[in-house]
Amino acid sequence: MIVIRETKTEDIDNIYNHLNLSYVKKYCKNNEEEQRKNHERWYRFLLNSSNYAMFTVEDLRGAFLGNVKFELDEELEGAEISLYLAKCIRGRGYSTTIVNASIEELRFKYPNLKYIVAYILEENEKSILCFEKAGFSFKGQIEHGGIDYILYMKALD
Repeated sequence: MIVIRETKTEDIDNIYNHLNLSYVKKYCKNNEEEQRKNHERWYRFLLNSSNYAMFTVEDLRGAFLGNVKFELDEELEGAEISLYLAKCIRGRGYSTTIVNASIEELRFKYPNLKYIVAYILEENEKSILCFEKAGFSFKGQIEHGGIDYILYMKALD
């Protein structure tokens, strides 16, 4: 069983340890402490911004399994989803459930949302499959933030 709840400041360490630490250790060998501080500042900003909504994914015992971030557009009509899962849950078939459940949680806060978009790297076949199973439709290729992505969109009722 999976629980999806709003992310709190107490979750910042778990997000860092499960999703960012291996990257930092590989690419930022000499300044891990600085990277941790930057991470904490960034996530505090996200949690306090009206342009973002974040959800933490846990098991019933409260063990951290992942994080879902939504960046809301200015009109609050749509949002961009980013899904990050801890290694212990990857490949176990939960991602589609997590995507749909997090969208439902988001809709409680923002009932007027009309769509959700996902920018997926072409080689990330598992994400493509996840979002297709979650009801997203392929909309084409697009450059986003200087990187080429495949754009998927889900219209909301």
